[in-house]
Amino acid sequence: MMKKKLLKSSLVNIAISDIDLTPGPFCMSFHFNLEPLKASIEKFGVINPPYLLRNPNKNFLVVAGYRRLMAVKELGGHDIICHVLPDSFSLFNALLFNLNDNLIHRQLNNIEKGMILQRLTRFTSTEEIVTNFMPILGIPSNKQQLELFLGLEELEERIKIYVAMERLSVRVAGLLRNIEKNNRLEINELFTSLKWSFNQQWETLQWIKEIASREGRSIIEIIDSKDIKEVLCTTTMNKPQKVKAIVKILKFRRFPSLSKAEKLFNKGIFNLSLPLGVKIIPPPFFEGTDYKLEVTFRKGEDLKEKLANLCNVPELKYIPDFWKGI
Repeated sequence: MMKKKLLKSSLVNIAISDIDLTPGPFCMSFHFNLEPLKASIEKFGVINPPYLLRNPNKNFLVVAGYRRLMAVKELGGHDIICHVLPDSFSLFNALLFNLNDNLIHRQLNNIEKGMILQRLTRFTSTEEIVTNFMPILGIPSNKQQLELFLGLEELEERIKIYVAMERLSVRVAGLLRNIEKNNRLEINELFTSLKWSFNQQWETLQWIKEIASREGRSIIEIIDSKDIKEVLCTTTMNKPQKVKAIVKILKFRRFPSLSKAEKLFNKGIFNLSLPLGVKIIPPPFFEGTDYKLEVTFRKGEDLKEKLANLCNVPELKYIPDFWKGI
């Protein structure tokens, strides 16, 4: 732990132009909205002065308060009162100081967590990061997760923004690192233009890669296929319905036997001559053994009649055989 005497500082009025406002070695802020902070500063001023360190270039590095400084700059401020830490204050302690300041005051997004881990690698061992720092960031403590989060900074800004917004899963973002830039940007657009669950993103990305490899096509060609484009452009489906339709298209393309099973099943059901308003629904993607019966009716007598007619359809016992064994 840092000793209290190390936190002694001097309050100094410093010109904004003398402060390096590029994301420096202690910065852990990404994709933030300055408007609420600007409104507060306009009304009450800067309540908590930022902390700075002098650097060899005669200007100052931001230790803590990066957002406050950016807000003052955007408001047109020319100077600001800051705590200037002593030159003896180590860079590692400066990073820890800002980390603790952030952990106390706000929730970190996943890109910011990756920034923190990346900066920690300059000062301490992998073992210490995994054991002591990943738990306080809410990340499972293992080297695989460490590598995953460290790799997030390599991604394009557009992708990182959606990871920070939790529109794109960290696990999928990790896979995207190993995909060519244009392909991963296309995947990012597909997943963020609609509302996908993280599990759907992961499974769908695997199918797209497998289809592209098997068919000798690029990922962009798979995503730009006619049937997927039709789903994306239609105005008759909402976003969840579009996701469901695209998942079905890709799953049938990845597993052609499913398409055959669906055709055989529909043909078999058609030949049953079911009562009007009665529908038999197979297991999703024909995985599992449970079927559903859907009956549409208005009155109890109507329901009784339909169920009675249904009991007189002897072929019902052959339903699984419509598609099994293909």
